[in-house]
Amino acid sequence: MSSKISRQIECLARLEVVGQGVHDEVLLFLEQENLLSKEERKTMQTSADLPKMLHTHLAALSKKDKLQLLEFEWVILPIERIKITIVTD
Repeated sequence: MSSKISRQIECLARLEVVGQGVHDEVLLFLEQENLLSKEERKTMQTSADLPKMLHTHLAALSKKDKLQLLEFEWVILPIERIKITIVTD
């Protein structure tokens, strides 16, 4: 696994720590955009490694051109700021 991918997964994991419930919101958004089924959402929500599963799913959507933009930004200093941009059709 490349360091870029590891960093993106770490970013998703940290996002859940600082913004509790954010993963659920992202999964619900993907479901509403018909980019994730209800069953897939439930499976991911019960996973022990949700950040990795979510990253894998987002990367697959991006490769299939289902996302117009997928961008991760994580700045720690001077203040921690996490931004994940997902643009769909």
